[in-house]
Amino acid sequence: MDKNMRATSAAAKGVEFCDLIYHEEKKLKELSPEERYERRLANVKPLLDEFFVWLETLQVSGKSKLSDAVRYALNEKKYLYTFLEDGCIPTDNNRAENAIRPFTICRKNWLFSNTSNGAKCSAALYSVISTAQENGLDAEEYLTRLFSNPAGTIMLPWEDSK
Repeated sequence: MDKNMRATSAAAKGVEFCDLIYHEEKKLKELSPEERYERRLANVKPLLDEFFVWLETLQVSGKSKLSDAVRYALNEKKYLYTFLEDGCIPTDNNRAENAIRPFTICRKNWLFSNTSNGAKCSAALYSVISTAQENGLDAEEYLTRLFSNPAGTIMLPWEDSK
């Protein structure tokens, strides 16, 4: 497909809708949840409505990635509107997806652990490191402090224990 056709494709139009929605949402980042809720209803909901009206007019069939995406969006429509119900709800679940991605990659590696105890230790260590990182700590520094204490010492990553 040449660049001109690609730029005017249905997929490009779908991306354009998503870009518009995220552009509007980005403007609301610094607002209070109440203000964000009101502005979402005024500015973002019409874009989302227009997106779904457009999706319903698309004639897609087969097993293409576009038809899968259209089918998915239409099937999940009520859930894709959820973020409009409350200004505290994020637009997407990217933060959660990014948080679990490394774990899923490591999970595949744990299949090749020599023992089940080795896999459990790897998973536990990974959990500790992830929790430290989520709490804004340098994981290496946290582990150094953790392992410098006597066995059985409880040192939670969100506590200031320097």
